[in-house]
Amino acid sequence: MPKGTPEEGEEKLRDKLIRKLTGRAPGAIEREQKKSLPDRLKWLEKKHKGSDKDAAKAAGISLTTWRRWRSGKQKPKADSIGKLDKATRDALVPKGRRKRISESTNKGGGTYATAPTGGAQMSAWITISSDSRPRDLNLGGNLPPGRLDQVVNAYVEKGEDAAVEELKKAIGEYLHVDPDVIHIHDVTGLDWGRSGSEGLRRRPGRGRTDEQGEIF
Repeated sequence: MPKGTPEEGEEKLRDKLIRKLTGRAPGAIEREQKKSLPDRLKWLEKKHKGSDKDAAKAAGISLTTWRRWRSGKQKPKADSIGKLDKATRDALVPKGRRKRISESTNKGGGTYATAPTGGAQMSAWITISSDSRPRDLNLGGNLPPGRLDQVVNAYVEKGEDAAVEELKKAIGEYLHVDPDVIHIHDVTGLDWGRSGSEGLRRRPGRGRTDEQGEIF
């Protein structure tokens, strides 16, 4: 029997995904929003090697406006806060991790996408219609190259909810079903893949793969 409800499973999926994207717990933007504006700007500048010019450019804000915010002479409007949030989410995903995610799917194989030890993988208890069981999903070897870039883009553009929905769409594509019929009850592993034999460990006795590349 499943260990949790679909609602609990979605929260676990969110937690695993956001941690794997950013290295932080969900809610990073909300925590950043609690900081003073100068502290937020200083953090973004640090992420851009101390350059206020590069940080302002990344946020789509003029350097003059940025410096006025920094000095407290001007406060950002709501749409500018949205740009700041987007730039913050973008900075939260390290470039090296973004590259690994981009290379984690490559239908047919690749450095990080050689089934079953490399590439993006996920272990979860999933119900599809009446078929409820733990599944090891070999996403890396069965999704098109760069497919998970869309998960990163959804996070940067719209936030955590959008990233979770985009990952669920990718899972639906992998399983060849509508994402709406997938119910995730528990998530025990999510990995973008490592070279060699450092991928997710298989469950005992689950060494074969079906036509979708799913380990069973």
